[in-house]
Formats: sequence, structure tokens, C-alpha cells
Amino acid sequence: MKKWKCVSSILITGLVLPLMASCSTDAQGEEQQDLTFTMGHMDPPHHIQGTEVMEPFDEKVGKLTNEKVNFQIYPGGALAGPDETYDNIELGVMESGRGLQGYNAGKFPVSAVMEMPFLAQGSAEEMSITFQQLYEEFPAIQEEYEGTKPLWLHTSDAYAIITKDEKVENFEDVKGMKIRSPSVQTSNMIESWGATSVSLPAPDIYDSMQKGVIDGAIIPVTAIEDFNLYDVVDYVTIGDFNTALFYVTMNKESWNEIPNQDQKIIEQELLGEPMASLAGQKFDELEQETEVEAKEQGIEFYELPEEEINKFENASENVTQNWIEDMESQGVEGQKIYNRAEELMTDNDK
Repeated sequence: MKKWKCVSSILITGLVLPLMASCSTDAQGEEQQDLTFTMGHMDPPHHIQGTEVMEPFDEKVGKLTNEKVNFQIYPGGALAGPDETYDNIELGVMESGRGLQGYNAGKFPVSAVMEMPFLAQGSAEEMSITFQQLYEEFPAIQEEYEGTKPLWLHTSDAYAIITKDEKVENFEDVKGMKIRSPSVQTSNMIESWGATSVSLPAPDIYDSMQKGVIDGAIIPVTAIEDFNLYDVVDYVTIGDFNTALFYVTMNKESWNEIPNQDQKIIEQELLGEPMASLAGQKFDELEQETEVEAKEQGIEFYELPEEEINKFENASENVTQNWIEDMESQGVEGQKIYNRAEELMTDNDK
């Protein structure tokens, strides 16, 4: 990765790019380089993870480093599509960004422990902290991100089933439905119920439901607000089925451009659990707001009774067992990691 010289702007093909580096002086009056890194994500500009997590992260980094280090946020997939984000960060096409592990089939198989059916028995904050703690505890998870510098990992609020015309009131109702899935493990869960899994990125849910390409989707409640799905959703079935996984990571060479003393400050004050906790907390807040707004717009929320949840859970037991066996066959302690995830979820339940 090239080092940026001190410049005020860069003009390429008629476009003025954001300020990437500028000059300032330290306390001794010596010239030093100020750095601004690009940070992209696929979500709309109003998305809560952009406005209330990533933008505050940039502000906090600026304060901690006396404005020597900053991040310029690019929403809406401006820097890369959902399935390109991680690879682009690793290659240095992007300097940093946020994305979903589920859009990278086969790349994060150990991290997928957090996607196991019905492990998502807590708030988004609790699940996010658990995910970050698993990363910090297990080298097998760390190895999946070794091509980049992870800033924090987090989850969404628990998944629900949204449908347009038919309400899912019991286990039998879901059979034969075409349901959108964001990841391999979620697809496996949907298929175990006798439904058909349709892989789609979240921004495509609206059109696909409107046109009848899918009967519904399995998504966090917050996604109804994030992707403005109010007009195409009639029912929300609550069952805490599983959750979505997210990474916020940085190109290693870009990270190494930051002076060591600033790296240490950023790591000590922000990276890992503090940011994971904030990301989950914001999803929890948005989940409550979204439910209120959805009900005001006529969307019906239905909470599955325990006996029906048990049917869904029993049908998808093989998904978890298959994941454990697959991990063990590759020399990864799948059972140990899964057991630890359950333990941490209990410990983090506030």
C-alpha cells in the first residue's frame, strides 16, 4: 500500500476524492502525517450502524489521536458490493469497512457457530459481546480474519420470519415457502424446516417480496427499518431463530500506516468489546423502535408458542450437529467452541 504524501485534495477524472492525508505538526513543531482512511458499508446512508456506530467511531478515533487519524464513511455499497467488501479490504482496494460474513460462503466457517439455530437467546448487545469474546478466545476464529485487522465483530438482533400474505403461526405453515436466506448455515436451517431457501442480499428483499419471488425472509426485526420493508411485510413471526454476523475490519497495510502510539491508544480504548457492545446496543434500540413503527403501519407481530418453537428447534438440530462434525473433521474443536458460545451467552445475559 502506498504511503500518502501531504496533499489538500486529489483530482482524478474530474472527481475530487476525500482528503486522504494532510500535514500537521506535533508538540515539538515537527511535521507529521495526518491520515484519513476510507470505510465502506453496503447499508443505506441512514443505517444505524453507520450513523450511530461507525461515525462515532471516527469521531472517537479523531479525539484519541488529536485528529491525526480519521475515517471517511461511504454507505450504500459505494466502495464495494456486499460480497466483495471483505476481499477488497484484504487486497487494499478498500482501506476498511463493514460487511456480513454470510456473503462470503466458505470463508468464515468457524465464526458460523454464532449462526447455529436457536443459539440467539439474548439481546443483540449480549450476542455481539459473546461473538467478540469467542474471537478473542479461539485461534481458529482469529485465523479466519488473519488477512485483515479486525476492529470489532458483532451480531444483529435475533432473526424473525417476515411474510407478505401468509402468517407463520406454526411449524407446518413454513413448509413449502420460499424464504430468503443470507448465509449457508441459515439456508441449512430453513431447508431443515421443509422450506425452500433463496439466497439474496438484504437490499433485494423489497423487490423480491413485492414481485412474489419469495414468500418471506428470515431477517432481524431492525432490517424492516433498515431497508424500508414496511410496505411489503404483513406479518412478523418472532422465534429467535438465529442471528446475522458482521465484521468491521481494516486492511493490514493501512492499519500499519498509523503510528504505533496511536495504534495502542485506539486498541486500548475502542477496538473489540467496547465497539461490539455499542453496535449490539444500537440494534437493540432500533429493534424496539421498529416494532412500534411496524405495528403503527398495520404489520402484525406474532410470537410463536413454546411448543411450536420446539418443533422448529428439533427439526434443525442436525444443522448444529453437522456443523460440529464438520469442524471436528477439520481439526477444529467444534463442540468446545459451541459449548463455550452457550456458556458465554448465559454469562452475558443481563
